[in-house]
Amino acid sequence: MGYIFLGNAVDRVGRYLFPDSWDGTENVTPDLFVLAATINGVDYPLSSLDAKPRERRIIHELVALRRPEFQREYTIRHGPTGEVIPKLSSQEWTAGLQEAGKIDAERRPKLQRRDACRRFIKKAILDGRLTFVLRPKRGGAFSRPQDRKWWNVEDHDRIFYWCQMDPQNATGNAVGGDRFQYVFVDETELNAIAPSPEQLNASAGEDGLSGSLQRAPSLDTADEVSLKATENTSATPEGACVIISQDGGFEFTPTERDIHAAIQIIWQGGPTPSAKRQLQAAVDKYLKSTLHYTKTPDPRTYQRYFKKIGATFLDK
Repeated sequence: MGYIFLGNAVDRVGRYLFPDSWDGTENVTPDLFVLAATINGVDYPLSSLDAKPRERRIIHELVALRRPEFQREYTIRHGPTGEVIPKLSSQEWTAGLQEAGKIDAERRPKLQRRDACRRFIKKAILDGRLTFVLRPKRGGAFSRPQDRKWWNVEDHDRIFYWCQMDPQNATGNAVGGDRFQYVFVDETELNAIAPSPEQLNASAGEDGLSGSLQRAPSLDTADEVSLKATENTSATPEGACVIISQDGGFEFTPTERDIHAAIQIIWQGGPTPSAKRQLQAAVDKYLKSTLHYTKTPDPRTYQRYFKKIGATFLDK
């Protein structure tokens, strides 16, 4: 098929992993404000006395734009040493922190979904399941497949910042420059590990299954799970909908597929923990925080999942 731009690949994976909540804005969602001070490992609301100029400007703008009752002018005048932000009252500072908290609460689920997709792509590349190439920013031929070890870094977010890499310093900490080139991934391989909704629906039709595949909420005698979607919630018997996992060959129910994806994303090829209930606790936390499960899977669902992949469930 060819190659697909890295940014578009994130969107493709997002629609695969989060079909009910992915809205396409995750790639352009700004970072959190996180206006807090950490003392002895505990986060406290940032005080005006400890705030830096950048943080004061954020509070000023939030109050001016979102809290009209304070009648604060948005315009900032400049003095000999730079911006002069009008003094903020304690009530205005509190209001600004409240607005920042509301915005962070809206952004956080989007950023969690985006980060999960980035880790998914990184892991697929490191596992050798996804090939990537480079292309000059001004256009031209694609490079040969590049070394997957370039992705074996902690700060992989910098690669996604502008979806660029410097082939002469691939593990450096910059995000762009004259030597940087755009990153593309193999589209055929991406389709194999993260098929589009259209592919899943087509596959369902070929198998004689009904219409669109639902990956949410399952309900049966062994496991009551509710996956809360962004706008609506539905429930289907867990065994009623069969989905082929991204690794192929395994027939998973919706909940088992989410467990499978969570394990791959959390441990990224490393050994899973052997301590009692440690694995289940980590996956449960991921399902709640990222996929918005309101009730986590029954241990028997984990047992069925591990039986299907031919492994032993260590948490029982």
